[in-house]
Amino acid sequence: MKFFRNMFKTEQNNWRKGAILGFYTYMLLLFINYIYFLISGSEPFTSVVIFWTGLLVAFGYEFILNLKSKMTAKK
Repeated sequence: MKFFRNMFKTEQNNWRKGAILGFYTYMLLLFINYIYFLISGSEPFTSVVIFWTGLLVAFGYEFILNLKSKMTAKK
């Protein structure tokens, strides 16, 4: 029994791009958080904010790329 359909090659590439951007977002936010902590002694972002921001960036960018590729395929 199969719960999910197979992804097309473009969807796989779009997910890879989204995951990479989400990873770099995590790294940037963690870097900012750590540098700010070293300078002032308090953290500007909570771990929950960092976690959800990275996820939203990854899935949001993938969604936008998939939408964009579907729009160009229909033309």
